Amino acid sequence: MRARTWKTAIVVAAALILSVVLAACGSSGKTTTVTVTVQSTTASAPQTPTGPAVAELQRVMTRLGYYTGPIDGIYGTGTVAGVEAMQKALGVTADGIYGPETNAALKNKGHYIVVEIQTALAEYGYYTGPIDGSYGPATTDAVKALQTDLGVTADGRFGPETAKAFNEAVASGQLKPKTSSG
Repeated sequence: MRARTWKTAIVVAAALILSVVLAACGSSGKTTTVTVTVQSTTASAPQTPTGPAVAELQRVMTRLGYYTGPIDGIYGTGTVAGVEAMQKALGVTADGIYGPETNAALKNKGHYIVVEIQTALAEYGYYTGPIDGSYGPATTDAVKALQTDLGVTADGRFGPETAKAFNEAVASGQLKPKTSSG
């Protein structure tokens, strides 16, 4: 937060210099008064990000298993810890800040995971759409069909319950790959 304090000091200094320059610009001998109001922030009272975007991040991290706290939209210590854990798993700088690097890594990993799911669904005859990494309606419908056959909650999300049931069904021979000829 030291950088924020320095930035605030620079802004305050620039505002004061500007007010002096503007006050001295009058050529008619009149004095012009300029009032500058600057909101100061200090390192001891940083603002915690809040809002719907933070709540959505918390929901995503909860689904991925990186966050177990409340979905309250507050980027507190639990959210920071979840982001750090997710960053370590993604192989990016683990600083607890969800920024462009983390977002890109998460999207990239998500794309490849969806490709793997679509490939497996196609191999077992549940999916006939393009293997494009997009978890759209066709993928959701294929997952629901698989879930129905496996006897698990048919919500269209390939989560831990579905993955476990799928792996067990493949291992036991209940599910067999479809041959390319039919």
